[in-house]
Amino acid sequence: MRQIESDVSLATPIDRGRARKILTIAARLEDHESLRRILQEPDWSITPAFSCQQAIACLCRDRMSVILCDCHLPDGTWRDILSHIAELPEPPSVIVVSATANASLRAEVRALGGYQLLSKPFFPEEVGRVVSAAWRERVRTGALVPA
Repeated sequence: MRQIESDVSLATPIDRGRARKILTIAARLEDHESLRRILQEPDWSITPAFSCQQAIACLCRDRMSVILCDCHLPDGTWRDILSHIAELPEPPSVIVVSATANASLRAEVRALGGYQLLSKPFFPEEVGRVVSAAWRERVRTGALVPA
């Protein structure tokens, strides 16, 4: 398993004023790279975090629209991220990612306030559909103003 420090930027360089800001939280560099390849829409800005601590620091610094969070992180879980964002005035939608996705985990994610559960390996069409739907839901509920 390859892991790198957060100061290595994988963020997509785009006009930040129009960006749909997506935070990917995963311990594996390969997961970040795969999501970045899949989510290549010009108005999506992708910021990687490799731990809960890095993700929370990012969330304190930047307003995110959508979070894609791996089930297992070196210093916590997706539940910790949900707990942290509950304190934000406009919490982002959280999509949980798991290699062992099942109906029980899907129900738990939804019951605790997560938006959706995605399975690995990633299917590009599914990832794009779920992230877009999470974004549209935030716009529909007034949490975001479309660019």
